[in-house]
This record gives sequence, C-alpha cells and structure tokens, in this order.
Amino acid sequence: MENKEKKYGDIEMVHRMTVIKRIIHWVFFIAIIGNIITGFYIAYPFLMFGNSPVQADSLSTGVLNSGETNRAFIMTWMRDFHFIGAVTIDVIFIVWLYLAFFSWKEPLYKSFIPFGDKIEEAWKMLKHYFTLKNKPETGRYQDPLNAVIFTLFHLLILLQMLTGFQMYVASFTGTSAVGAWWPWLMHFSTDWTLAVFGGLTGVTLTHLFIMWLIIIFIVYHIYIEVWRSVMWKEGDILIPFGGYKYMRNKSEPE
Repeated sequence: MENKEKKYGDIEMVHRMTVIKRIIHWVFFIAIIGNIITGFYIAYPFLMFGNSPVQADSLSTGVLNSGETNRAFIMTWMRDFHFIGAVTIDVIFIVWLYLAFFSWKEPLYKSFIPFGDKIEEAWKMLKHYFTLKNKPETGRYQDPLNAVIFTLFHLLILLQMLTGFQMYVASFTGTSAVGAWWPWLMHFSTDWTLAVFGGLTGVTLTHLFIMWLIIIFIVYHIYIEVWRSVMWKEGDILIPFGGYKYMRNKSEPE
C-alpha cells in the first residue's frame, strides 16, 4: 500500500509521509515533550522525593556512608532524562537534515524550503485561513505556508540545541570521558552564543524562551491540522498515522 495511490471520483488518496518519516515525527515529538517536562523541572525544581542517604556519625563531617544522591534528589533523574531527550533530538535532527536533501523517495527540501513563487502561494494560503475563500490546491508536498513555518521551527530547534550545548559545556574544566576533543568541539560550536546573548545567563534565558516558542508551535501545529481536516475534509490529521491523505483535484468554489 505504501507505493499505491487511489482515486475516488474527484478525490485522490495521495502518499504524504513514509514509514521512516512517521517514525522520525513521533520520536521527535516524544523527545521534545519529554524535554519540555524535564526542562520545566530543571528551571524550577518544585518537588523532591525518595529515601535520603544516611548521614555519617558526626553531622560536621558531611560524609554520606550509604545511599546514592539519585535516591534523594529527583533533579538527578530529570537531568539524565533531559540529556537523553536532547541526544535523541540531536540524532533525529541530523537524520532529518540528511533526508531533507538525499532521500531517494521524497527529498524534503522540495516542500520545506520556500523560495520563488512559493512565497506568493504561502501568502495566498494565509489569506485563505482568515477569509475561508480561494482555497489553494493541495498535493503530495507541504503547502508553502507550512513550509515557511516548519523551516522556522527547525531553525529554532537548531538554536535550542546550540544553547543547550553551551549550558552543558559551561561546567567542563578540562577533558572528558571521551577525550579533550569533545569539550573543544562544544566550545568551538557554541561559545558564540555567549557573545550574542550576553553571557551564560542570557543563553539560559534564550533556551527557556525558545522552549515557549516550541510549545506555541506544537499547539498551533495540532490545531491547524485538525482545522484543515474539518474544513477541507482531506484527512490531514491522518498523515502522521497512516502516511496518506485525500486530495481534491480542484479547489472548492467560494
């Protein structure tokens, strides 16, 4: 069924998202949601649970003779899950970037990079959203307006990765478990954010601000896909689940 498309009168069932892209979509979504939740806690640690380690005989020594910190402090777990989610997002982003230009079936740059007459088509789509008139024809690729929004979204993800790496590398004092090349690479690729955003505090605030922009995008993305499915009756909401949608061969009359 992956490579087959069917026509039902003036409606055609078109393939919009391969299995690999659907996997990328959902792994990306789960990792981002997980990092939003853990990021909220890291920014504002509002609870703590677990068994406290047993203190040594003398309270003045400050030495723990049993137990691990992750049994007493949820922050340890939150940071671990945040790092795991961040690495997952990084890997998925690299895979997405590769497929955007080198996918043998459907290079994403054809729909995700808006240029030329696509800008005019994006403006027409925006006007349709506000007036419900002159609906542009849809096809197997993202419409130009979504292309602009998704391009900006992935640039936000890239900036979020870089600011996150800068906060991560700020605690490095020398080498690391994998060698000195890793801290050097992190500093080399992210130290410019310190100058742009006014130091580590500015980088941290930028990281948090981008998180809110990502949350806004997620709400918008879900809303607009439901809206399109209801108003256009083309099943756009089904794309990330089954990979297909319906396309009307001609725009509906006003």
